[in-house]
Amino acid sequence: MEYLQYIVEDRTIAELLGVQNFTNDESAVLELVKNAYDAKALHLTLRFSDQDLIITDDGDGMNSADIKKHWMHIGKSDKKYEVIDDNNNKRVLAGSKGVGRFALARLGREVKFYSKKEDFIGVLWSTDWETSSLMENYELENHGTKIVISNLRERWNEKKVKGLIKYLSKTYNDDSMSILVSHPKVEDNVKAYFPVPQIGINCLSNISISYNSKAHNLITKVFSDEFIEEAKKYCENIDINSYEIETNICEEFKNKNEWDLSDEELLSHLTELGDFSADFYFNHSSSKLETEKFLYKHQAIPNSLDNGVVLYRNSFGISSFEGEKDWLNLNKRSRKSPAAATHPTGAWRVRENQLSGKVIIDKETNWNLQDLSNRQGLDENIFFKLFCEIILVGINEFERYRQEIIRAINTKNVTDVKEQSKPISNMVLSNPKAVSRLSEQQARQLVAEIKEYRNQTAESKREKTDVENRYKYDVRILNVLATTGLKASSIAHEMKNDRNSISVNIDNIIDALKEYGMWEDLTAPERTAKAYKNIPSLLSSNQKASKKILSFMDTMLSEIEKKQFVASWQSVYDILNHIKQNWERDYAFINLSIVTSDDICYNISEDILQVVFDNLILNSIQQNDSKLHLNISISIDEMDDKLHFIYSDDGKGLDKKYSTNPRRILEVHETTRKNGHGLGMWIVNNTVSMSGGEIITITSLEGFSIEFTIGGRT
Repeated sequence: MEYLQYIVEDRTIAELLGVQNFTNDESAVLELVKNAYDAKALHLTLRFSDQDLIITDDGDGMNSADIKKHWMHIGKSDKKYEVIDDNNNKRVLAGSKGVGRFALARLGREVKFYSKKEDFIGVLWSTDWETSSLMENYELENHGTKIVISNLRERWNEKKVKGLIKYLSKTYNDDSMSILVSHPKVEDNVKAYFPVPQIGINCLSNISISYNSKAHNLITKVFSDEFIEEAKKYCENIDINSYEIETNICEEFKNKNEWDLSDEELLSHLTELGDFSADFYFNHSSSKLETEKFLYKHQAIPNSLDNGVVLYRNSFGISSFEGEKDWLNLNKRSRKSPAAATHPTGAWRVRENQLSGKVIIDKETNWNLQDLSNRQGLDENIFFKLFCEIILVGINEFERYRQEIIRAINTKNVTDVKEQSKPISNMVLSNPKAVSRLSEQQARQLVAEIKEYRNQTAESKREKTDVENRYKYDVRILNVLATTGLKASSIAHEMKNDRNSISVNIDNIIDALKEYGMWEDLTAPERTAKAYKNIPSLLSSNQKASKKILSFMDTMLSEIEKKQFVASWQSVYDILNHIKQNWERDYAFINLSIVTSDDICYNISEDILQVVFDNLILNSIQQNDSKLHLNISISIDEMDDKLHFIYSDDGKGLDKKYSTNPRRILEVHETTRKNGHGLGMWIVNNTVSMSGGEIITITSLEGFSIEFTIGGRT
């Protein structure tokens, strides 16, 4: 038997692994920077001229044996996990696949590679990518490597070199090796792009997250300088400068079904993913009017960072994740939930252009986050998907925290009425000739009023856009639900004609079988031993199903009647009692009690109470479907001209993931059920808010309880 080896031409190797393997010239240069870093260089220089690029480092260098054994061996690397450089700094090595050297082919058509290892004579390796040669015993004075890349494939002008400096500043996240980039028209040292965050200078808020893979916990910390001191007056129970929360990721993800993982598989994957951390920097600019309206401390940050999130594996950014690509899909999230931060029920999402930051993973700890073979990105496997989702959990905690502050501050904009002096503009409009008789003080007031009108016009346009965005997604969801309801009601109307036969058919069949003398035979033990042949049992089961169909039909037809949506003075107890009777009729295991001191009459439409309590009761039933008996209580009284309710059940309460923030259940699509839509409590919150009421508290110590008010707004 003869063992064969693949033979590949030098030019083909250079073309495939060099020219075509790198998405851009900058990523090819980065590979050579990584080589110098791995060689423990303390200083690296990239010097550009018209046709040449000379790369010089003072690293370990190579001898002839290294060139033959490693440099010329494709796909092989002798690099370990980490090394200690001459300054006693630990470096986690960036290379591993032995293909980074072909970055030279991407950059130029000819290469001369001078290198000297300590205590060895220097060597010169040359190639034109047709042939390669090695000159041993080449005299070099100092250890290290000098690479001369000639006949460059691209012209490196001033603009392109400046772009390279910025690129390296983003993708090199270390200071143990200095990098100098030199060009006839520009020379600069590469500096770390992300500084130690200075709140109020680089960003408005710093969001720091860290994931512990053993405990499956995510710690999210927020430090903010976004709001002035006066904001505290409206945020009595909120620290406007700092926030910290711990999230159990197992509880957070356990009922997500898009990954098709069992609970055991999810636990295993979350452990194998490994620890990681991230720092994000939130920024936005605001108008003078917005700054006053929401008590912002800054209209703009003086030294804000460019948007973009960079993913680092130890000291180097991963190509395609260096901030240009929205790899966390922040824009997609914001499009799906376009609500403004002031939205009373919708979830505000940070936009991609408002966030910059860095995420750091480790070569060994996060080994399941694998580089693609061409090192131009990551394999987007299940571990990568979990990784991204965990990061988004941390960002989501910041979004909730900030939105809570904005909502609290916004109460002043709803309730405050400014005391204004009599407008000068009214006098001018009624008598334009009065302009010439205005005093200097009146003229200044008129100018101020015109500026205010212009600002208000601009603000009204922004508010119009916010309102449109606020309701756009709401309407989409409600349209789907309404369409589903109309389809169901259409079927219910068609079945109404069959109501009589549906309700009595089973009884008629049983009576007929008795009349024909067949019933006693069918009920004999030998005829009922097998369930699928037990005719009496099958008929009884069908009769129960028919009753449910009739109940569904009656409910559908009654709940879409026009009178349901007309506000009138009605007995609140009577409306709730009707809801109680319908649910107890359909679900024998629930006991619903209504507690009120007296009968309250209120100007309200039935649909509001029906929507709120149908969703609350349905949630209680679905959350406690394994319970043999479920007690539900609804207490009613009046408070500040509004209806005040406390709804509670004695079930198992909310899932653990909501223990630190139970109000999360009000967010759209928030659910722990595998087949849940996460709309029930969002609809409750929306309906309560639109009526002029509010959700006061949600607790889950013993069972579930929610306290809220409903107003008379329709």
